[in-house]
Amino acid sequence: MQRITIPEILQDEWFKKGYKPPVFEEKDDTNLDDVEAVFKDSEEHHVMEKRKEEEQQPTTMNAFELISMSKGLNLENLFDAEQGFKRETRFTSKCPANEIIHKIEAAAKPLGFDVHKKNYKMRLESSKAGRKGNLNVATEIFQMAPSLHMVELRKAKGDTLEFHKFYKNLSTCLEDVVWKTEEDMKEVK
Repeated sequence: MQRITIPEILQDEWFKKGYKPPVFEEKDDTNLDDVEAVFKDSEEHHVMEKRKEEEQQPTTMNAFELISMSKGLNLENLFDAEQGFKRETRFTSKCPANEIIHKIEAAAKPLGFDVHKKNYKMRLESSKAGRKGNLNVATEIFQMAPSLHMVELRKAKGDTLEFHKFYKNLSTCLEDVVWKTEEDMKEVK
């Protein structure tokens, strides 16, 4: 026994009964910019609502996002090739988001990094090549509460060990920005 093919179905009298083939109309005034924006991952093509500079705020983090960042729920270690070395780190701060941005920029430039800022995201690019090329660090500030921010630093490119060395140097310059709990203060003493 053999199955019927699609061309045979289309020729069958039963199929043709009441069948109207689809008619596709093409509009000449179609704007392909939106279609191209979907396939290009460039921020210049994204449709965004324009806001005044003073109205912009860091991305607000909801409870689900916060829970998913919990160490107990993080499954990344199961798939991470460079086990033992994290490619990202986070800290919290009670400073305003603009102040955090300025402090990170002031701390990164003397370490040999070019700083590119857009809203509350930063890309820090090392001018010196390391073991695996230039180190690039993506930084984003999230608002957890009106007076509490979380800063995430991720290695975007380069060597993981160089990222840790960079973060250690950067964090010494940001001691007045990083919020420490009473338990953290006891551990330092």
